[in-house]
Amino acid sequence: MTDQELRNAVYAGSWTSDAKRYFSKTGCAAGTLAGNYLKGASIRQEYLETAIFWAASAEGKTIEAYMAEHQNDPSAVQLWNYFRSVIDWVQAIFPKKRKEMKGLPWGLFYNQHGKRTDLGPKRLETEIQRLMGDEDVTKKSGIYESPLTGEEKKLSIRAFDRRDALAAYEKQGHKCAICGEEFEFEQMHADHITPWSKGGKTTPDNCQMLCRDCNLKKGAQE
Repeated sequence: MTDQELRNAVYAGSWTSDAKRYFSKTGCAAGTLAGNYLKGASIRQEYLETAIFWAASAEGKTIEAYMAEHQNDPSAVQLWNYFRSVIDWVQAIFPKKRKEMKGLPWGLFYNQHGKRTDLGPKRLETEIQRLMGDEDVTKKSGIYESPLTGEEKKLSIRAFDRRDALAAYEKQGHKCAICGEEFEFEQMHADHITPWSKGGKTTPDNCQMLCRDCNLKKGAQE
């Protein structure tokens, strides 16, 4: 049995039975509405687990605590309405469907960003198209979270390979490009001269070697 199947047994009742009607059957309402956004299979309770996890997280609760609280509720329409709100929000701000959208934690994004009024779909789509076409972005699924949070790390920007780093190290005479002190190769970090966020690419001509301290200081200023 899966974890959610076990939970269904532990918290069996009117609420769980009704929730399964929405999320746990082949051709269920959740699959029809949001199959392109969910990973897993409804009959293995993965859609239900995802929906409860999202709703519970919005209240700072665990799945178990959420199910225990609602175990004797006459229906699960509250959970279903929450789930619909998540999907409506996703479809409103990201109207163009892509395979990279499947399986992302949309409910968690909604919990954090659902009330924002600055998320214009045209602006977001322009940014997503740019990121999709950027060969330095190695984690394409991160292109949906990054525009929401502004966190570059969600994209896993491609690092310089060892060959390019060694070439820059030799070109700089084994010295840090900022402080000018000499270091062993293993003590240095390959850095983008022009930051990726400002259009810099992960190419040899944009590579410089920095010592650890200078690299940290530069990163904090960007």
